[in-house]
Order: sequence, then C-alpha cells, then structure tokens
Amino acid sequence: MANVSYERRKHKRHDLACPVRLASDPAEAPTKSKGTNISDGGLLFPLPAQAVPAVGSHVQLGFSVPRSTPNTYLLEDFSSRAVVVRSEPPDGEGAVRVAVQFEGPMNLAIEV
Repeated sequence: MANVSYERRKHKRHDLACPVRLASDPAEAPTKSKGTNISDGGLLFPLPAQAVPAVGSHVQLGFSVPRSTPNTYLLEDFSSRAVVVRSEPPDGEGAVRVAVQFEGPMNLAIEV
C-alpha cells in the first residue's frame, strides 16, 4: 500500500513574533499586527474582527523578521502580495487569527 500524506504544508513553520502591516488597498493606511507563525510560504497573525479581509482577498503585506548576532538585534523588512486563505473565529478578546499565503514562496532564511 502506498504511503499517503495529508500534510499540505510545503514550508517549515516557525513560531516567531514579527511586526506585520496589512493593506487591502495601497491608498489606505495599513493595519498593524504581530505575526505569530511564519514560513517561506505564508504568515499567521491576529486582527480585530472588523479589520479582517474576506477569504480569497488579495492584500499587500509588509513584515519584519528579527535577526540577531551576539552584539546586535535588528529587523529585516520584507513585503509581498498575499491571498487570505483562512480566518478563525474570534477569540475571547475579539481577535481573529488570519492566515495568508504569499504570492510566491520567499526565502526568509529563518533560523530559530
């Protein structure tokens, strides 16, 4: 019998806090959040329920990945178009976790 895998993820995920800026329209001010889970393929972050874009919506993301060396700490900035692939029901504080898939895989070089 063939070994069947139901895992759809193509990229390793990292539990990593990173600043996120999301805009559905370039003319609008971005909504800010903090990513909680990131991979080369996408990002998961909470948003207030009233700010959640519809599943299937295309958005512009800006986010910063922490980098550190023994003597420094800095944030490396990235941006990408992305599509909203999932949103979860609001938690007890009214925040909705939103999952987006980057338009194309990114090489974020995350080492945690």
